[in-house]
Amino acid sequence: MAFTLTVRNFRGLRHVEWSPSGVCALVGPNGSGKTTLIDALQILQDTRAQGFPKAIEEHGGAYGLRTFGVPESEPVMFQLLVGKVAWEFSPRLSMGPGGAQLIVHERLSDGNSRSESESLWGPAEKLHLDSPSLSFNLAWEKQLEPLKEVISGYRHYRHYVLPNLRREGSRLGGDLRLTGDGGNLFTVLMNWRNRRDHKDRLDFVTRALKQCFPGLFADFSFPIAANIVACEVHSSSDTTLIPSLLPDGFLVMLLHLCAIASTPPGGTIAIDEPENALHPFAIRRLMDASREWSDKHGVTVLLATHSPVILDTFKELPDKVFVMEPGHEVLPVSLERIKGRDWLAHFSLGDLYEHLEYGAPTGVDEA
Repeated sequence: MAFTLTVRNFRGLRHVEWSPSGVCALVGPNGSGKTTLIDALQILQDTRAQGFPKAIEEHGGAYGLRTFGVPESEPVMFQLLVGKVAWEFSPRLSMGPGGAQLIVHERLSDGNSRSESESLWGPAEKLHLDSPSLSFNLAWEKQLEPLKEVISGYRHYRHYVLPNLRREGSRLGGDLRLTGDGGNLFTVLMNWRNRRDHKDRLDFVTRALKQCFPGLFADFSFPIAANIVACEVHSSSDTTLIPSLLPDGFLVMLLHLCAIASTPPGGTIAIDEPENALHPFAIRRLMDASREWSDKHGVTVLLATHSPVILDTFKELPDKVFVMEPGHEVLPVSLERIKGRDWLAHFSLGDLYEHLEYGAPTGVDEA
């Protein structure tokens, strides 16, 4: 579902306005704010569920909340716009009698009407850390449905628990969507197999795996013991491998595919550095599969990456490459806007990135 995310003066994000769709790459130098940007959507989701203080506590704490060097007169601000409905909140720290207090001003608007509220959390109000966002109330229930869908449909995949999957498997349950750390991978796959209405998800994953690992993968089985779901990978040569024997690249690819396929229609996911542990051939197949699922189900896939291989797959889509480009007032900037589609058509986008033609650290030239 289409949305626009605006962030101002939050950590390393001075001014962000972003309306991604489809499969997008997010690139830029280390420390430019790529992970902070894709994590901002997760902060919105957590704020909706349990309030901003608890959300920010789980995302690095209040220290450095405001971009360093920004004057007090310029507030921290988050806004999510879906259609005509905008949810905006501005947190600020204030010193009260008992110590630091966090004041959160919220606003909902739809172009015709507006609702505002302000809440305060401080040392004496710690029991209220689990209070939900005040502006999400029944009076706005109908208008907020599209916005809620965007927030609830988001997930950020950053660190998978590969050692746990190898050693412990996944806990038995009814999960149909991959968790952010991938710990329920085998349970989700087993449940898809057992549910006819989720067969297309499992078929998507198995088809892509066969293309990436034709000699290694033919099918799965999922033994259960003591409420733990294990996994066995069967090859075309009748070899069976358990997770402790599987290559990292296989498990990472499996997790990426499951993350994409478990995203609800119209939802959004972000994957940090999806190229890790993958051969260039597997990376290209992952990109093909991502675009296939995105086109079919309207899923937005955000890839924070430094991979020239991934960038080369955007040869015909430079408007889908977003750059945290130093020196621009509003970020991220589409690569097409930075260089122009006609000029870019003559080059490998991955080579240009490697040679610091875009997304380069400030003050650095290639030796």
